[in-house]
Amino acid sequence: MGNRCAIDGGINLGSSWCAIRTYAAHAEEMGTEPPAEPIFFLKPPGSMVESPEHNPATIELSGNNRIQHEVELVLRIGGGIDPAIEEICVGLDLTDRIIQSEAKEGGLPWTRAKSFKGSAVVGNWLPIKVEDLPSLDHGWRLELTVNGESRTTADTSTMLHSPLDLLASLSEWAPLRNGDLIFTGTPKGVGWLNDGDLAEATLTNPDGEVKSSLRVHFSAPSSLK
Repeated sequence: MGNRCAIDGGINLGSSWCAIRTYAAHAEEMGTEPPAEPIFFLKPPGSMVESPEHNPATIELSGNNRIQHEVELVLRIGGGIDPAIEEICVGLDLTDRIIQSEAKEGGLPWTRAKSFKGSAVVGNWLPIKVEDLPSLDHGWRLELTVNGESRTTADTSTMLHSPLDLLASLSEWAPLRNGDLIFTGTPKGVGWLNDGDLAEATLTNPDGEVKSSLRVHFSAPSSLK
């Protein structure tokens, strides 16, 4: 079975609500201040690609030194009328940093920089019980390597807003639906992606067990080679 985008109907994933600057160290590396309250932007279902370790996808870059990776804990919403976290995984939020910088300078939305096809990558999903949700606040670890080189290593205990707090804040105003995702923000360690790169990411539980992983190849368009 090949990799699937959410838009083709193969997977039941909705919109991605992406929290920004939820780790102080990441806000510092980007030259900004952490927000006092959670702030989100959206990625559409068509931007999402499944790329678990056992079935990696290839994502086409718009060019070298344009796209940056951000590794994140991702939550999947279920629960019917009352939104609840039903599954978690490791994910990548990809950003066209050049377009984003131009948009920021002009006071314009980031949509093109954040919502292109393949800009939201998810690994394998792990069902999580209600009683285990508080453990997400500490002890879960995110790691990302590119071509075997460590780029990001961080613990969820360093988040400024916990996963449950992010869900509670979003639930106050957002029209959440079953299948929607919450990308909970990236730790310090964003970096450029280039033609031929292999990114591998893991989410490890407090007992040191890898519970979600992804692997994704990146390729520049043939016109740029």
